[in-house]
This record gives sequence, C-alpha cells and structure tokens, in this order.
Amino acid sequence: MQVRDACAGDIAAIGAIYGHYVLHGLGTFEEEAPTLDDMTARVAQVQAAGLPCLVVTDDENVLGFAYASPFRTRSAYRHTVEDSVYIAPQATGKGAGRALLESIIARCEALGMRQLLAVIGDS
Repeated sequence: MQVRDACAGDIAAIGAIYGHYVLHGLGTFEEEAPTLDDMTARVAQVQAAGLPCLVVTDDENVLGFAYASPFRTRSAYRHTVEDSVYIAPQATGKGAGRALLESIIARCEALGMRQLLAVIGDS
C-alpha cells in the first residue's frame, strides 16, 4: 500500500467510496451521495486551504481516502482540524485506515496543527 496526495484522477474513486458510506453508513450525516462535481469541489477546497487530502492505493486501485478540514472558522480554532477517513468496503481490516490516519496526523503536525479531532461513525 502507498499513501499519496489525492489528484484529479482519484476523484471518481473517492466519490464511490464516500457514496457507499452516505447510502449505507451512519457517520456522514448526508442523505444523498455527492456528485462527481461536488466531490471535485470538496477536494479542491481542502487543498486550497493548504490541508492534506490523501489516498491509499494498492498501485492500481484507490483503497481509501482521508482529509483534514478546518474544525471551526473562529480564529481561536486556527490550529485545530478535523480528520475524515473512509476505506473501500473490500479493503477494510487490511491496514489502509491506519496508514491514512498516521499520514494525516504527520502531515497536520508538519503544518503546525495543534489539535486533530475526529467524529467516528460506523457502517
């Protein structure tokens, strides 16, 4: 497995993974899977904020993705981010989530983030 920055070619796979959890999980708080354009805009927004959006692959397929987003807009929270990690159903239990979480933590620390929060949902 390899963790790397997400790129435009990953958006469809990211959307498919996320869409699965929208339709079958409890943690997204969305009722309809976002469109490809929605997911493209979301990834672009994270990256434009200078925050990480990562994928984990098996060299051929995206097995999962993770990103950090601002926790709150108030200035006192400027060093606090929230992480999100989603793994393709067929890739769970194989270390992809751990690889992404470790990478997100390291990237956020390198950016000077002081707090990383997560809301943990289950499918």
